[in-house]
Amino acid sequence: MEYGLISLNIVPVRKKNNAKSEMINQLFFGEIISIIEVKDNWSLIISNLDDYKGWIRNLHYQKILKEDYNLLSENENEFATNEMVIVNSNFKITVPTGSLISTAKFLNCSYKKTHVSKSIKKTIKSFLNSPYLWGGKTKFGTDCSGLVQSIFKTINIILPRDACDQYKYGKEINSDFKLGDLAFFGKSPKKITHVGIIINKSKIIHAYGTVRIDKLTSKGIYNEQEKRITHILQKVKRVS
Repeated sequence: MEYGLISLNIVPVRKKNNAKSEMINQLFFGEIISIIEVKDNWSLIISNLDDYKGWIRNLHYQKILKEDYNLLSENENEFATNEMVIVNSNFKITVPTGSLISTAKFLNCSYKKTHVSKSIKKTIKSFLNSPYLWGGKTKFGTDCSGLVQSIFKTINIILPRDACDQYKYGKEINSDFKLGDLAFFGKSPKKITHVGIIINKSKIIHAYGTVRIDKLTSKGIYNEQEKRITHILQKVKRVS
């Protein structure tokens, strides 16, 4: 087994080892990976953060030794709570919210630390109006579960990549919903296809066309523009 570290700001993860293949995820600056297979110019990798698997280009990561992988894996995680500028002697890049900045020192990078509120409310609002992008996790494009994962990383809660797997976490809540509770939607609890973050008992933020705030009812998400329930509510869970 070989190991690597993402030293670019954002790396697309493909379903197959082909640039035209579907993007199923994105890796952010600082993420640690295990390399399962190398095929031509592509590597099948698994993320150390959430065990998500996919193909990335060989040029999109930096190889590291097993000892370094173990050392970095044991470090306490620190994530960017907003976009940040990372610099070293060779480059200057802006990394997205949710980047693993605790590995920056290993990459000989520095950044300016800013005071951050522990509340996720400000972070949630900063994603508003971001376009929907399948496989995306940033303010320049995100899907529903990517939105949830990136926001929760800023309070050091690492959730799985997909909504159906995020559904397996947390405690079920039937009333008194609060900011940060997760609402899951789909045809049944066994077929969860959508997730959003509750703002209060009647509002939810989610990625549907854009990242937007809609009305949450006992039946699901009511879209004022479409005048209908767009997603059927299954469960609400508290993970923080």
